[in-house]
Amino acid sequence: MLKQEINTALIYEAVYNLIKTANVNLPSDVYNKLCNFNCEYKEMMLKNAYLAQLKKRPLCQDTGQVVVFLEIGQNIILDGDYIEDVINFAVKDCYKENFYRKSTVKDAIFDRQNSGDNTPAVIHTKIVTGNEINILLGIKGGGSENVTALKMFNPTASFNEILDYVKECAVNAGENACPPMCIGIGAGGCAETAAMLAKKALFVGKSVDFEIPNVFETKILTAPAHIASLPVCVNLSCHSLRHGACIIKGGKIIYPDKMQEYPDVKLNFAAAEIRSDDFNLLRSLKTGDKIFLSGTIYTARDAAHKKLCDMIKNNEPLPFDLNGKIIFYAGPCPAADGEVIGPVGPTTSKRMDKFASLLYENGVIATIGKGDRNLSGLNKLYFKAAGGVACVLQDCVKKSKLVCFEELGAEAVYELQVEKMPLKAVIL
Repeated sequence: MLKQEINTALIYEAVYNLIKTANVNLPSDVYNKLCNFNCEYKEMMLKNAYLAQLKKRPLCQDTGQVVVFLEIGQNIILDGDYIEDVINFAVKDCYKENFYRKSTVKDAIFDRQNSGDNTPAVIHTKIVTGNEINILLGIKGGGSENVTALKMFNPTASFNEILDYVKECAVNAGENACPPMCIGIGAGGCAETAAMLAKKALFVGKSVDFEIPNVFETKILTAPAHIASLPVCVNLSCHSLRHGACIIKGGKIIYPDKMQEYPDVKLNFAAAEIRSDDFNLLRSLKTGDKIFLSGTIYTARDAAHKKLCDMIKNNEPLPFDLNGKIIFYAGPCPAADGEVIGPVGPTTSKRMDKFASLLYENGVIATIGKGDRNLSGLNKLYFKAAGGVACVLQDCVKKSKLVCFEELGAEAVYELQVEKMPLKAVIL
């Protein structure tokens, strides 16, 4: 077979375009499945898909880590800059130029400072036969990634035993992965092989006919394994299964067919409006009450919570008064030109549980986040917000002002003025 020279500038272009498309366009097959799926926030999800496509803004504020699966034909000759540098240049430029949230820290343990440009990407490279390059790209958010699970099964385990484990993982994930979810199962190889296959299965796996509550599709990829081993990894994705693929062949980038256009959707959320400073009314709420919240709230998530709690413990003055405040566990996308704020939505509330009691004790009247919590007996107010509908919630924000911790990037604290933010009350 003839050698084929490909300049890595084409890879830059392909990765840039795939990131941009994946972040703002819900895949057609996912949209169609959601249309036929019965879930609590279905209308919001479909409305969000419409708004994201209309505004060309991210489906979710967590524009995640970029995961790239590269298959390079062994007859390809690469010309130009180093291929991994090119991929990371594309990530850096796309995230900056399109006002996407930068969510990558420099080191998982020793330097959790935000890299500021969402690099490096996670890159899996495989050499295959032929003279073309296949690129599969996924955008993976933290909420669904954090409920990944790996188990080393007995090699005589049945497929039904594995499916029982998958169901257990999905149930344990609950609302933390923004259901309805897609499940990727990876089985075989060593532990790291199973984990990689599970991630890839989300996008190109073989469908498994298996019903699980709050899951719209289950997919699987398998590989050979040691006679004594059966590693199985379960990787979940939120309903915004963001991904794209292309082929580089003959000096051209070949993309799939054009996405379908989504219609506008009327929201079905009946609730009374409550002001954030109406403390008596807020204190009268019961678990399950739905409201539209208007007024002032403050964003704060993991890093900001740690800073605030350290300041309280050290008797240092706080950058804003917590008394009577509502804290929204959120890190928005940067605002594009003409926007008050970028797409914004709740992050997983359980991660803030270890800070919650101290902040409530210091005057916080309510918190807003995603999913259930490991807190009880506090007699404090918590609001659940729909996950994965960042463009819908973005429209609720009428003013935004930086308050403190600008150095934290996406985790800085902002004061927001909101109108008719749809929430559901829980008494902790």
